[in-house]
Amino acid sequence: PFDARDFDDAISYLELENGHYELGVHIADVSHYVRPGMAMDAEALLRSNSVYLVDRVIPMLPEQLSNIACSLRPNEDKYTFSCIFQITNKAEIKHKWIGRTIIHSDHRFSYEDVQEIIETKDGLHHRAILLLNDLAQQFRKERFNKGAINFSSQEVRFKLDEKAKPLGIVIKESKEAHKLIEEFMLLANRTVAEYISKIKVNKEPIPFPYRIHNTPDEEKLKPFAAFAKKFGYMFDLKDEEAIAKSFNQLLKDVAG
Repeated sequence: PFDARDFDDAISYLELENGHYELGVHIADVSHYVRPGMAMDAEALLRSNSVYLVDRVIPMLPEQLSNIACSLRPNEDKYTFSCIFQITNKAEIKHKWIGRTIIHSDHRFSYEDVQEIIETKDGLHHRAILLLNDLAQQFRKERFNKGAINFSSQEVRFKLDEKAKPLGIVIKESKEAHKLIEEFMLLANRTVAEYISKIKVNKEPIPFPYRIHNTPDEEKLKPFAAFAKKFGYMFDLKDEEAIAKSFNQLLKDVAG
């Protein structure tokens, strides 16, 4: 967002001689600064998370870290963890690499900036942005084909004056620019999860937290399907894939 104070992630892009693209997804390496057992580590554990209020944030880590040292600000060298992918123009991943890196961001875009470039097909780094958007759309399509459910929702943001007095409410729309970043962050998350799941220490897997969505509860799904039927919508409950497709079709039909 244009009013963001800290920048956790970045993407890089390079056209390779073999016709493929090199895509990098870079996440700020907080572990470079916050080590187990440090006072900062203990305080962060105590706070659990950053708290975002309408006009300010109460950070989990000191502002010097969250907004400066660990913020991937443009024109500064920053410590990161990266997933680097070699991808074809059909969004096929040919090679992947995970490791510690130092990045130097060329530019900081807001969602609004990127959305305008996508819509007008012109502007700073427009070639890279349009190609990245095309790849993101292909990844998104594949994800839904595999049964992902499109739970998109609207968020609100408050417009404030210089004295933090509310002036109005703006609906935050999830457009292509948001989805572009979302797809590449999901790609990095999946890649790291798959990588970690194969590592064993003393023949035992490493304990690792995952966030997953369970399959719908059948007892809750049946009355919902009956409710939807009253409005002329038929749910296909024969298997998980059919249920996911039914949800996506329903959300598409009632959009707006």
